[in-house]
Amino acid sequence: MRIGAIPNIKTMQTQEIPSLEELTGNAMTAGAAKGVGVLGGVDGAQGAGGVTRAEFTSYLDKAVTEVEGKMRAAEVERQKVLTGDTNNLHQATIAASEAGIAFSLMVEVRNKLVESYQEIIRMQV
Repeated sequence: MRIGAIPNIKTMQTQEIPSLEELTGNAMTAGAAKGVGVLGGVDGAQGAGGVTRAEFTSYLDKAVTEVEGKMRAAEVERQKVLTGDTNNLHQATIAASEAGIAFSLMVEVRNKLVESYQEIIRMQV
């Protein structure tokens, strides 16, 4: 029995990663909201560490929502300073830095997840 050639990751077409607005807006499908993964499955499916897909999905959703909230708070603080409603420039700077760090962390977590997925794909059966 012969197994077909495994495609090279570099030659495979990749999907575009959705923007922050798409992730937190109404871009979620009904399947994604119920915890159905890319490869299928159901809500109660257990992962290797005993965490269900629904728990993992809700954790990621919560993390993205928190980052979006920090970005919105920073924008509100910036608008207040620009319009003269407040003179707390330091508060706006802190909020902007906090939002930037949270976004950078989210991007790094995403990169690690993609890297892990690619490593799993490269595994030979």
